[in-house]
Amino acid sequence: MNQLIMLLKGLDRKILFLTLAGLLLLLNVGRLSLQAYSNQLAAAAEKQSLLSQYQEAANQLPALKKRVARLKQKSDKLEKYLFSGTSPEEISSAMQIMLQEQVTKAGLEPESIRPMVSGGGGKTTPRDYQEISIKIRLSGTLSQFVDFIAQLYRSDKLFQVESFTLKPYKKTEMKIFIDLKGFYTLKNG
Repeated sequence: MNQLIMLLKGLDRKILFLTLAGLLLLLNVGRLSLQAYSNQLAAAAEKQSLLSQYQEAANQLPALKKRVARLKQKSDKLEKYLFSGTSPEEISSAMQIMLQEQVTKAGLEPESIRPMVSGGGGKTTPRDYQEISIKIRLSGTLSQFVDFIAQLYRSDKLFQVESFTLKPYKKTEMKIFIDLKGFYTLKNG
């Protein structure tokens, strides 16, 4: 130990500082190399994770294609049941005419059939179909009302009965109030 202390005292301070600086430089280069290596390992792990996610997604692709085909078939089936036209006014008129025919076939007396076309104040819906509310006021017998509902059910167009009210009128007749929703899609005009 004494010899080391004597050796250090005998060395010039400049050489001692240069040796110390070289040693610190060497340690710093080692630290930077280790950090670069760990960054490369992290990047490789991230790429491997992305690759496994891609492979998993690629493996699910056939099932997703089958599901898309099934959804397309369902969409095509639904399209058959929807009214179609270039404007909501045109479609509401077609709905009104169809309902008028069914009311007449059932033997009911129509008092009013009013489509309620809501103004499209810039709001767009995220779905492919839209709806029109229809208020119907009729008079007739219960059996005629049942015939009308049966015709509505058998029709090739989709309506949803929101509510209905039956009130007695005269001896055998009744007043019938029905709120319907008719569904439609717009064609590109």
